[in-house]
Amino acid sequence: MDMRQIQSFSAIVREGSFSRAARKLHIGQPALSKQIQALERELGVELLLRLPDGVRPTVAGTRLYEMAQTLLTYFDDIRSAVREAAASLVGTLKLGLSPSLVSALAGYLQARFAEEHPQVRVEIVEALPMFLEEWVEEGRLDLGIFTHQSEHMNPHLSVTEVGSDEMLLVGKQGTLSGIGDHATPSVLQSVRLVLTPGFRDLLLASVEPGQVPGDIGSRTDSIHLVRDIVARGEYCSVLPYTFVRDDLDAGILTAMAFAPALERQLVAVTRAGRQPAPAVRVVIEMSRVRLAELAEHRRTTRPAKD
Repeated sequence: MDMRQIQSFSAIVREGSFSRAARKLHIGQPALSKQIQALERELGVELLLRLPDGVRPTVAGTRLYEMAQTLLTYFDDIRSAVREAAASLVGTLKLGLSPSLVSALAGYLQARFAEEHPQVRVEIVEALPMFLEEWVEEGRLDLGIFTHQSEHMNPHLSVTEVGSDEMLLVGKQGTLSGIGDHATPSVLQSVRLVLTPGFRDLLLASVEPGQVPGDIGSRTDSIHLVRDIVARGEYCSVLPYTFVRDDLDAGILTAMAFAPALERQLVAVTRAGRQPAPAVRVVIEMSRVRLAELAEHRRTTRPAKD
């Protein structure tokens, strides 16, 4: 027994005729008759009485018709119910953020969702972009937000730009004194640098070949360790404004801008080939708003170098 047979049987009972039901269902009458014969064989009972002026259900057919109405109503509601569920903001959203974005976005997004969409639980995972890409592709995360590196982007992922973030030469108070007004290749070579691999690649891509050595600076994968080393005055680094803004405002660190400005592009990444859920789209838009706010704050309160 399948839903098509139930729909056909119900149409015949309503119309009282095979021919009228066939026209309603836009199928041939012989095909309709075969469906009912197969249904009667499967159930082992006669469902319809064939009369000179049409058909009417047997006792068994009447019972099937009554039960079928409940089933068909439920079946008809499935499409709208599924679409309604897809359009609603409920459930758990799993978001991956690169370490440099946690302080800027994690608390902000959770607070916004708690206030505006309390039925959505936002679970945040912090990891390097290479892992976030893999986990989004595997379906372990609904989306990831991190620095865009187009040459490394997985073709199975869909990329949406969410904003940009200015990169700064950062040091402890006093370490950038007397070395110029902007971060230039010569300035970079005059200070001791510690860099994450990703930000070193971004830096090298922004200068002419040979302006700075390819192995410039010491390397560490942990941006938090880089920040601590810089705060102790041991090294300087190139770090995004969103990551160091609190330290700049508190006077723990000082910064020097690049000329022209050096920016990283930030993207939201989801699995390709599928429509993002409503909650995912809301996260992307909220992140875009937040990053724009921080960029405006950077423009209006540009930290001065020592």
